[in-house]
Amino acid sequence: MDLPILYKKIFTDLEDAGIKSAEIDVLVLFEYVIKKSREYILAHPEYELSNKEILKLKKLIARRKKFEPLAYLVGKKEFFGVSFFVDKNVLIPRPETEILVEETLKILEARIMNYELWKGKKTLKILDIGTGSGCIIISLAKAYSKKFSILNSKFSIHFSASDISEKALKIAKKNAKKHNANVKFIKSDLFKNIKGKFDLIIANLPYVPINGSDDREIKYEPQKAIFAADNGSAIIKRFLNQAKDHLYTRGLTLLEVDPRNAHELNKYASKLYKSVEIKKDFSGKYRILRILT
Repeated sequence: MDLPILYKKIFTDLEDAGIKSAEIDVLVLFEYVIKKSREYILAHPEYELSNKEILKLKKLIARRKKFEPLAYLVGKKEFFGVSFFVDKNVLIPRPETEILVEETLKILEARIMNYELWKGKKTLKILDIGTGSGCIIISLAKAYSKKFSILNSKFSIHFSASDISEKALKIAKKNAKKHNANVKFIKSDLFKNIKGKFDLIIANLPYVPINGSDDREIKYEPQKAIFAADNGSAIIKRFLNQAKDHLYTRGLTLLEVDPRNAHELNKYASKLYKSVEIKKDFSGKYRILRILT
């Protein structure tokens, strides 16, 4: 069966199943199965899949029709311009989380360029709590090695990341190796096994209220990485209570939060820290809690 006929059939099957991203999903699955680029696929409609390829594609389509996330089917997800390994043990990186990386890079650039203001301190320690696939801390490490290390060769950054899940850390380490990122990984429930203080702590913790999502794909992701009690704020409140003991003076914390409880957490954090603000994401929703000690 040649590509145009098979493409149309699969697209129709996915669309009829209620998959809104059917068009892009078909291309991604074709890329994955026949190991050819999207450009090649579009330029070679005469390409005929082997029986083995067709069988593999059919199995993947059956899983996708049940709303299993595309990222798990192909084992990867793009985040901040690079590809990360993912499987059912880690949360799939979301586009909205990229603002966490953007905000961190702004802070790093300011501190690297003006390190004299910080009493000549030439080393920053950064910690990513609840790292999952490692996409946040690895993206930061890559950006630093590519750009910021050149801005000030006398300045260095130590990157650390933690997660409560050993299986998630295994994926994060695999991604760090793939991207040649020098990150220290620690197994820890929030700060339980974390020693010392940091200049910047980043966290994307579970924040969705229990039963607070009707997304059919979420059921395939690790539930403990998504949902939290107390209207989604329980784990973040634990984090806020503990983080202050692990931050240097004028240390910063950046937290991704659910827009539905952003104001509540802003109020809660304001009782613990001297400077707290909530920032909007690219779609105008309150998404980032920025805290200064």
